Amino acid sequence: MGALEDVEDIRLYDESKGDHEPSIPVDDAFAIIEAKRKGA
Repeated sequence: MGALEDVEDIRLYDESKGDHEPSIPVDDAFAIIEAKRKGA
C-alpha cells in the first residue's frame, strides 16, 4: 500500500511541475491561510 501512495505522490509532483501556475513559498502560504483564519 505504501508503494502505491509513493507512486501517487510522484505522479502529483510531476503533474505540478508541468503546471505553469505561479507559486509562493510554503511559509508565505501558511501565513496567508493563518491571517484569513483569524479574519485579518
